[in-house]
Amino acid sequence: MASVTQRVPNYLGGVSKQPDDKKFPGQVREALNAYPDPTFGLQKRPGLKFLTVLKDGSGTAYDNTDLDNAKWFYIHRDNDEKYIGCIVGASSSPYGEVHVWNAATNVKSTITYSGSSRDYLTAVTKTDYHVLTVQDTSIITNKQKTVAVQANPTFNLKRNATIRLLGVDYSAPYLVTLSIGGLTYSCTYTNTASGTADTVLTGIKAAIDAKSITGLVVTKLNTSLEITHTGDFTLTVQGGIDGKQISTYQDSVNNISDLPNESKHGRVIKIINTSSSLDDYYATFVADAGSGNGQGHWEETLGHAMSAGLDASTMPHELVNTGTNAFTFRPVTWTARLVGDDSTNSHPSFNGEKIQQSFFYNNRLGFLSEDNVSMSQSGEFYNFYHITAQTVSASDPVDLNCSSIRPAVLHGIIPVASGLILFSENQQFIMYAADGNLSPQTAIIRGLSNYEMDTNIDPVDVGTNINFVSKTPAYTRVFGLTPRGEGQIPEVTNLGKVVDEYIPETVDNLIASPQNSFIALYGSALDTVYFYRTHAEGNQQVLQAWYSWKFPGNILDLVVDSDVLYSVVKVGSGSSARYNLLTSNLSATLEDEAMIT
Repeated sequence: MASVTQRVPNYLGGVSKQPDDKKFPGQVREALNAYPDPTFGLQKRPGLKFLTVLKDGSGTAYDNTDLDNAKWFYIHRDNDEKYIGCIVGASSSPYGEVHVWNAATNVKSTITYSGSSRDYLTAVTKTDYHVLTVQDTSIITNKQKTVAVQANPTFNLKRNATIRLLGVDYSAPYLVTLSIGGLTYSCTYTNTASGTADTVLTGIKAAIDAKSITGLVVTKLNTSLEITHTGDFTLTVQGGIDGKQISTYQDSVNNISDLPNESKHGRVIKIINTSSSLDDYYATFVADAGSGNGQGHWEETLGHAMSAGLDASTMPHELVNTGTNAFTFRPVTWTARLVGDDSTNSHPSFNGEKIQQSFFYNNRLGFLSEDNVSMSQSGEFYNFYHITAQTVSASDPVDLNCSSIRPAVLHGIIPVASGLILFSENQQFIMYAADGNLSPQTAIIRGLSNYEMDTNIDPVDVGTNINFVSKTPAYTRVFGLTPRGEGQIPEVTNLGKVVDEYIPETVDNLIASPQNSFIALYGSALDTVYFYRTHAEGNQQVLQAWYSWKFPGNILDLVVDSDVLYSVVKVGSGSSARYNLLTSNLSATLEDEAMIT
């Protein structure tokens, strides 16, 4: 018998596809249903516990291909309410459907669709949907839906006019010239020696009324006249000894000081300020009485014929947990655009585009569309518009574009300490601010690296680094990206180099468990999950292992909540197929030990 020339301290090295003479001690050709642990060594993987067969509301089990192409998601409300949900695409009906099961009690939840909300679920495949869950609300995005805004309201310019009396000159004429429908009307009132402001305005009104112009209405206030007509008109005025004791405006003024203290409730005027369109804004008169004419104040408002904002039917919808086993699917009430116009308060960049993903960061809700990143008002998740057109504040929405010579359609995003890592098919970016607080004035996007990645599999955060996948026609590569601070190129490692051709190209999902320091890859056409687990002590990696687990059927969903792994597995085929909800405890309990024994 040959003497032993090498001792293997453990088998925690995981799978390596390298030749035997190149393997490190502890690496193996295959590690099936194993669970390497730096404390307990190489263990048998925890067993799977059957929870239930997924059924519809009437208690009938789903079979055949009912849930094959569904988009799965997980909701953890509290320890007593954990839900497994999915969106079934609109393949055999005009719209899709949302299903949710209670993972603790196995009860199917009731889904209430508000109004025509199901019309939003028109996408067919699972890759057409994205789900972001925060506490009781899940934001569901249809990646195939083009965002639109509400139609511009009808507004006719030159239908209103205001005449302001600036001074009373005795024995002086006050002339108003109106041009309506190609006709010109000259209306003159000459003030008497004892005339007052009231008598001058009354006299001017009488002179205009005397022309009997059809559709023209003149209303007298304390210091002005309000004129309206059913058609377009223009007017000029001249009054007093110097001709400057009277003024007029229709839909715009040069300065806010040109507006009177009394006007008609709801009158909207454009304040031009300078020749630049960027300092224009609009003001509406709010009467103290809440209607009619008289005393009141001017406040900033939306411009003439400007859309009020986003069309909720084309925007991401929300699935809200309204009670135990009860959910409501409904459009989000997006905050309207209240001020400005398309120059001073434009629609967000995803208008006319398809939103690919939603995210939360720094107390803002954000969306990725094409090569743009759009983030809401700080603290107002459903507001993507400025609250004033006169200035820009740090809390205003952030909307930036990724400038690149390559196509950069963003589809993934991971928050890190230094900012937001953005992913496109061929390039990665970082969005950050020098002072750490993203705002319209400070936000910057710059390129980080140029690695290819799969656009249908989102990157995941494993605590200290980010993992993403890239596919070849035959197998899947896995990369690890470690940010290195502001201005530094990240460290990118090919984690799957030692297991080339080990992971099939049919994997279609990637998840991470930072608490257990592993990532897992699986696919709906596979019955095997591929894991990569690490463990570091200080700066030394004491565990880097690839291994796999075999399941009793094709794996449609896999999620890790703390140390509990939930999975949806399709067992069988055709009418005998069943969708089983299974669970496994990664940290062995007394019950698990008894089952193993």
